[in-house]
Amino acid sequence: MVLKYCRNNLDHIPVYVNWKLHFQAFDRLYKAFGEFLQALFVSKCIYPIAYDKWIHEQITEILDLPELYDRLPRLLEISHFESEEICEKGYELKQLLTEYVR
Repeated sequence: MVLKYCRNNLDHIPVYVNWKLHFQAFDRLYKAFGEFLQALFVSKCIYPIAYDKWIHEQITEILDLPELYDRLPRLLEISHFESEEICEKGYELKQLLTEYVR
């Protein structure tokens, strides 16, 4: 079910960017980011400490995915907020979802 919500949020990002609703698009990106983390832990059958705390430790040590962690912070780094950049970040997160969540 979490995959459904994550994909739904990711699919809505381009719509909101096209409508110039960049804060709403970013909100969808941030929600999808949390849902990605949830789906990742569920797929590994591991209970997280929290989905919004100690992310570095959880990804690098508990899940042993340091290469994934290296990619995560950049997903929420937006240089030009009112641009297509939020869409690009959504596409990147969608790729990570396909790559890491089975």
